[in-house]
Amino acid sequence: MQFSCSTVVRILDSVFEQEVCTIGSPYGKKKKKHMSHLNQNSGRTGKNELSFLSSLLDFLLLKKDLKNRTSLIGPLFKLLHKMFMDEPVHNDVDQDVQNMQASSGVSQTVSSMICYNQQTLLLILEDISASLSTIVPSKDDTINNFDLKLLINCARSTKDEITRNQVFSLLSTVAKVAPDKVLAHIVDICTLIGESAVTQWNSHSQRVFEVLISAIVPCWLSKNGSIDTLLQIFVNVMPEVAEHRRLPIILHLLRTLGESASLGSLLFLLFGSLVSRKLLSAPDNSLHSWDHLTSLTRIEWEFVFAMRISEQYSCMIWLPSLVKLLQQIEIGTCGVQSFKELLVAMQFISDKLLDPEITFKLSSGEESDDIQRTLGALMECVVSHLQLVDSSRKHVNFSTVVRKELKELMRTVLKNITKGLMPSTYFNGIIKLLKHADRSVRRKAQLNQYLSLKQALGLLSETVKDSDTTKLKHGRRGLTSKSSSWVHLDDSAVESFGEMCLEIVKLVDDSLDDSSTSLKVAAVSAMEVLVYKFPSYYSIFSMCLSSVTRHIQSDDVAFSSSCIRTTGALINVLGSRALPELPSIMENLTSRSRVVSSSVSAITNYGEDSTSTLSTSSKEPLFTSILLAFEAVIDKLGGFLNPYLGDILKLMVLHPKFLPGSDPKLKSKADVVRKLITEKITVRLLLPPLLSLYSEAIKSGDSSLSIAFEMLGNLVRTMDKSSIVAYHAKIFDLCLVALDLRRQHPVSIRNIEDVEKYVINTTIFLTMKLTETMFKPLFIRCIEWADSDLYESGGVGSTNLDRAISFYGLVHRLAESHRSLFVPYFKYLLDSCIRHLTGAEDANVAVPRKKKKAKHQEGYSNVDEENGTVMHQVWHLRTLVLSSLHRCFLYDTGNLKFLDSSNFQVLLKPIVSQLVVEPPASLEEYACIPSLKEVDDLLVTCVGQMAVTAGTDLLWKPLNHEVLMQTRSEKVRSRILGLRIVKYLVESLKEEYLVLLPETIPFLGELLEDVELPVKSLAQEILKEMEFMSGESLRQYL
Repeated sequence: MQFSCSTVVRILDSVFEQEVCTIGSPYGKKKKKHMSHLNQNSGRTGKNELSFLSSLLDFLLLKKDLKNRTSLIGPLFKLLHKMFMDEPVHNDVDQDVQNMQASSGVSQTVSSMICYNQQTLLLILEDISASLSTIVPSKDDTINNFDLKLLINCARSTKDEITRNQVFSLLSTVAKVAPDKVLAHIVDICTLIGESAVTQWNSHSQRVFEVLISAIVPCWLSKNGSIDTLLQIFVNVMPEVAEHRRLPIILHLLRTLGESASLGSLLFLLFGSLVSRKLLSAPDNSLHSWDHLTSLTRIEWEFVFAMRISEQYSCMIWLPSLVKLLQQIEIGTCGVQSFKELLVAMQFISDKLLDPEITFKLSSGEESDDIQRTLGALMECVVSHLQLVDSSRKHVNFSTVVRKELKELMRTVLKNITKGLMPSTYFNGIIKLLKHADRSVRRKAQLNQYLSLKQALGLLSETVKDSDTTKLKHGRRGLTSKSSSWVHLDDSAVESFGEMCLEIVKLVDDSLDDSSTSLKVAAVSAMEVLVYKFPSYYSIFSMCLSSVTRHIQSDDVAFSSSCIRTTGALINVLGSRALPELPSIMENLTSRSRVVSSSVSAITNYGEDSTSTLSTSSKEPLFTSILLAFEAVIDKLGGFLNPYLGDILKLMVLHPKFLPGSDPKLKSKADVVRKLITEKITVRLLLPPLLSLYSEAIKSGDSSLSIAFEMLGNLVRTMDKSSIVAYHAKIFDLCLVALDLRRQHPVSIRNIEDVEKYVINTTIFLTMKLTETMFKPLFIRCIEWADSDLYESGGVGSTNLDRAISFYGLVHRLAESHRSLFVPYFKYLLDSCIRHLTGAEDANVAVPRKKKKAKHQEGYSNVDEENGTVMHQVWHLRTLVLSSLHRCFLYDTGNLKFLDSSNFQVLLKPIVSQLVVEPPASLEEYACIPSLKEVDDLLVTCVGQMAVTAGTDLLWKPLNHEVLMQTRSEKVRSRILGLRIVKYLVESLKEEYLVLLPETIPFLGELLEDVELPVKSLAQEILKEMEFMSGESLRQYL
């Protein structure tokens, strides 16, 4: 049968003219009223009409070879309009017809026939539309007949899934052949897709949706439509879509849009949806804690869904999406909303960076370059956002606790990122940050406040340490890079490293305004870390030294301190290569030191208050940096410092911040530097300026003078034989001059004991290196010096006592250090010892109120006439004499003994007479003078050792007799001291003391009846020990 399209059109026109309600009419209400009068025959007539229409549509569906089929598009859309727009009427009719069918037994309802006709009609339109793609002539007139608004309304009005899917299929076909037609309704179509996904999602519907999405998306993009807007449509309806339906819908949408281009936007929209809901849109004070907040975030469907989506892709897809995600979050413009989005995003990024896939690809080298570039870009984004979080604290009202935890999380993310970065990538990332076009990022970011370059490079240090282990620890996940790449930089890394260092130097030299100071400090600190981490790249660092050195004299203390520290680091690495910059370095260092010294001196002179204390404490890092720089200069360039040694020594010896009593850490570091000076600089260069510093050290005080002699002592200990021969006389002369300070009593020296200790130590170090030929004349000069004041003044004046105290302090140390070698020199001291022990008087010198005529200097006496005690100076001197003699007796073991019979007899009475000497009044007030207990112990050991050294009973008997005679003194102390000496002799001589028992026992008998319990008890102890030693009871002889 032959048909033409014109015949079909006429048939359709006749159908439109029928008043049959089942076809449909725009006058639904009128037809509905007409239907109420239908009888059973009219129902059958309606069904016949529907059957006729079905047959006609089936024929058109099968008759694909009709010529000019496209002319049917208009009439068919008109028929479609009648079918769908009158559907409410059809529902009523269908109910009536069903009632009739229930009674007549008709098998097919009108409703099913209507749906069948609708679906067939849509299939015909789809087939005709598809054929348009093969027609070469223009289709403009035909395309104008497509009523897309009608199709959208049809899809919304129908409740049948199959019919709706057919509408979607037709829309997909129209989108392919007439994209411009679709563009006018693109938003409505996309919204329709999202709404339909809520209610229908079977395998067929899924395929239909995917085809429609694939067709619609190109149209959307060709309209320059925003991907975000399209994705937002689907995100808005996702909460209403069943959970198992969400993933395939979004995955196909992303696949159509391109995962690389759209995944980041989707994540941004999901997180925006999350924070806009009740959970995170609550006021700050309702967010109980960071842990509470993060735990709630991770269970929200948006966060879970984002994780599920990302798991469907390789890290080559989702890793760049993290960069785009951060790029879309702008804290500075959107306030709290963006701040919260960043919070969720950082949690997501932190979790994703633990994915082992990245580590595997990096270790295998697979697509490593792309991953490195992406990680570098991610690092830049995190640093920029970290800056925004910090800089927006005044503009964005958000919980301080949450802000702090967020910054800490971002630092952790940065730490994980840097672990996976290769050196060249890391350096390039830093370079980009330094070259950032936005000056606010360079000047206001203040990397030192959240992640300064120093902190970033500190992460490098940790990365290098951790990179020794090539395998991840058990149960540990995270990024790692090859450790060897950090130890030995490749050519690309070296080039990037050099460029980065130059950028840092530019920041250091940038002087546009003072607001960049904090960034300069961060830059210089970063340079310091780089120097210590990569010490072998001399050529790069040598270009940086001059720039850093120039800023040492900056008025900003923090910046100046950082420059000084970094200068020291550069010198440590460059060594002699830094020599061309040495004049500039020393000029700036010494100038800066003088400025600081002047400010400290001014504070000291005018008294310290809270403000000045704060000022000096704020400069503690500067002092530390100066010491570090000097340490480096002295260690690496010590041989070239001759022109600067005077300034260096003045700083190290005279500056109050580097002396005892200052900050312990500064003092300790200064000690290291001073010791290094004596070790690294030759004696020929160091000794002249050190000796010439003596007069200034006296003016500065006892601490400076002690430090000067401590350095001199350390220098002496390092001197070789030739240096000793050349310089020992000069050193000894200075020590002798310093020993006279006790007599001179300079106002600036408050603690002469400490000063004298260092002077004597230096003298001892020197004498230990001298031969006897060199030592003997020096010692004779020392004796002459000690007695010179006596001869000049004609008596034993108080000034001579001071000089004698200093002299015998030296003698005591010489005897202690040289031991038996020094004993022969006591023959030169014998007369002096006797004179000082007796005070040039008879043994009654200490008898109360007994005046003797003596050769004293006019107006001076060794005795305090009010209480009959010796002066505290005499007490001190005699203690030193006794201590020296004790050492002499202890080490007098040679063949030619000093303590022969003659010397024994001469020394016996002066020494034993000290048992009855009363100590000075208020002795405890003089901390530097030996206490009564110390002197008592010394007397016992000195007399006892004298007996032991004598070694013969011929000398023991007079000694024992003299001691026993002191036990009859009226003074309890003298009696106890006598008994203690007897006890010492018994314990030391043992059986040899038995020859002395006959003389001793009568004295013990008297002491056993002494009224003083301590005396009586001590006598009983001695008696028991004698009885034990002799083996018999001695009480019968008492």
